[in-house]
Amino acid sequence: MSIAVLGTDRELINILSSIIEEMDQIPDGTTDKDRFLEVIDPKVHSIAIIDDYFRDVIEGTKQVYPEIEVVVIGDGDGKEFINIGATYYLKKPFKVQELEEILGVLLSRPTSTGQAKQGNLVYADPKMKRIVDILNKVAPTQAPVFIQGESGTGKEVIARYIHVHSKRRKGPFVGINLAAIPETLVESELFGYEKGAFTGAYAARIGKFEQANKGTILLDEISEMHPGLQAKLLRVLQEKQVDRIGSKSSTPVDFRVIATTNRDIGVCIRDGSFREDLFFRLNVIPIDVPPLRDRKEDIIPLAEYFISIVATREGVPRKALRKDTKKLLLEYHWPGNVRELENVMERAMILTEGPEITENDILIDNKSSTQGNIFLASGMTISEMERRLIISTLDSVSWNRTKAAELLGISIRTLRNKLNEYKEKGQIYDDREKAKAQNISG
Repeated sequence: MSIAVLGTDRELINILSSIIEEMDQIPDGTTDKDRFLEVIDPKVHSIAIIDDYFRDVIEGTKQVYPEIEVVVIGDGDGKEFINIGATYYLKKPFKVQELEEILGVLLSRPTSTGQAKQGNLVYADPKMKRIVDILNKVAPTQAPVFIQGESGTGKEVIARYIHVHSKRRKGPFVGINLAAIPETLVESELFGYEKGAFTGAYAARIGKFEQANKGTILLDEISEMHPGLQAKLLRVLQEKQVDRIGSKSSTPVDFRVIATTNRDIGVCIRDGSFREDLFFRLNVIPIDVPPLRDRKEDIIPLAEYFISIVATREGVPRKALRKDTKKLLLEYHWPGNVRELENVMERAMILTEGPEITENDILIDNKSSTQGNIFLASGMTISEMERRLIISTLDSVSWNRTKAAELLGISIRTLRNKLNEYKEKGQIYDDREKAKAQNISG
């Protein structure tokens, strides 16, 4: 997906494009209003950054493509733009960090594509069959669900399945990834704020809980929430009402909560980073999603499902998996789980020229496994093992930090901090690592 940019100043567009590229996203900038209107497309652009000079474009974009998040930049009053549908108004002059935080929040929002959009589950393994049996019993109820599993195992897909098969299916499904949002923005994203509550609050804004009224809210990676906010979250779950920042009164909200984590929640409770009473409130129905390597019978059905998705999307014939290709897929350990399998099959569908996908068309790390790239020696420190794992994972995805963070099960912010730490300590040893590290932004 790309981020569209429309501005009056080519120099500013170039600066914005650099920021977008630094976040591993693709910028699509122009000063030509007609060109912008010609190319803007929700299938291509998830976010649009538009100068407030183009008020008619902002209004038209939100009317025609409400799914595109619009960030308006300008030096006026942002209230009118918030009222016509803009998600954020960024007042000039602004700091790079402000824009990065806003884009980070928007990019962290769960997407509604493919399997997840329809609430479909593709499975054949007995372990997943047992989970689906539980989901079918749980979905019609109002009980909170707590989903645990490694990054990329399909926790969001399961959450959507619950919503689609619930009595709330006609209501909204609202997700928030707590691992990808700066701590300073989490409270306002969850609970909203009143006009004038803080600098930049040009208009009142409802939070995720109010957006999820009569529907379901997904608290993705709940274990990443700062302990200071967990008490406020517990109160919202208990009383079913929210207090916007700056508000003197509470707003009742009707929602069902689903929470996920890729961490060992028991460890988080023991080390004090997660409240035990909050866990008990969320963990009414526990769901443990096994990693893809532990449910081998799902690999081929999922691979063929992703082939069908790409074929339909691109308008091309489906390609068959050869016997040796299936064997390779079944033998691979899939550290990135279902998400990695989806990416591998998309690459294969796009790059394969013939009607069959061969073993050579599968670009996975079985031949240069992430596990095999990490040299471990007796007496090596945990921190050094961690460094080598991070560098090896980055190498495996051509230093795409977004993909690496997903595979490692950490936030992009954490990954960036780690790389900065290695750079400061002179621990980026290899020439290739040094070259890549030159572009690390603090």
